[in-house]
Amino acid sequence: GLSFGNSQTFTGLRFNLRDRDLQSVRGVTVSFWAPAREPRGSIEGLSLGLVGTAADEIDGVTLNLLGCGADRMRGLAVGGLGAGCGEFTGIGVGGLGLGGDDMTGIMVGGLGLGGDRLTGVMLGGLGVGGDDMTGLALGGLGVGGHDLTGVFAGGLGVGGEDLTGLFFGGLGVGGESLTGVFVGGLGVGGQSLTGLALAGGGLGADRIAGLAACGAYLRGDVLEGIGVGGYNRFDVGVQGLQIGIFNYASELHGAQIGLLNYAGNNRRGTRWLPLLNLHLGD
Repeated sequence: GLSFGNSQTFTGLRFNLRDRDLQSVRGVTVSFWAPAREPRGSIEGLSLGLVGTAADEIDGVTLNLLGCGADRMRGLAVGGLGAGCGEFTGIGVGGLGLGGDDMTGIMVGGLGLGGDRLTGVMLGGLGVGGDDMTGLALGGLGVGGHDLTGVFAGGLGVGGEDLTGLFFGGLGVGGESLTGVFVGGLGVGGQSLTGLALAGGGLGADRIAGLAACGAYLRGDVLEGIGVGGYNRFDVGVQGLQIGIFNYASELHGAQIGLLNYAGNNRRGTRWLPLLNLHLGD
């Protein structure tokens, strides 16, 4: 049917100035102001509002000029200024921002996007941030979080603690444990780096396993693989190949190619060598 006013339980087309003590509404509901008290009840179907459409649970399509929110939302949610929820599944768009605790689907924030756990496609005009993020994330300025798994790109940079996947940072990429492919315009850094890392300027990690290449300064404790840099220095040991203008290995098990090479565990007279240095024994 058709309802004008605060019908708390209703199915059909409903118009109300401001929801109060909402219980269950199905169909199409139009409200003009945020709920009078703490949001409650459920909305199923199409909900339209000017300011602050909200409920405990919202399923369907929610379009609001300023903002919308719920403890749990499923479907399409669009807030002119922003949208927020506890648990979200579907497509969420916030003109300025979008945030929630546990969000899954396609999420877009005009300025920013943030949450505790984000899974899916994440887009933020300025940035994207979360504690646990899985999927594809693009931030105009940056992307940051704790555990990042998937493909991540930030106009300025990408940072986190545990990074697994493919990462691009306009200026740099940084974290504690890095596994995958990492590309930083100026630099890439972390404690443990496994995979492929490329940086225009400098690159550093306590332990590097794989291929690491940069335009200027490559620094770490341990290299297991191939390291390429202008100044290429490892203070604990190298197992593999160093290529650079100057290569330094406190202990070398492999080869160095460069204008000047130092292998600390070689015999006197062969520690400093031009062009090529080797240590292939124990």
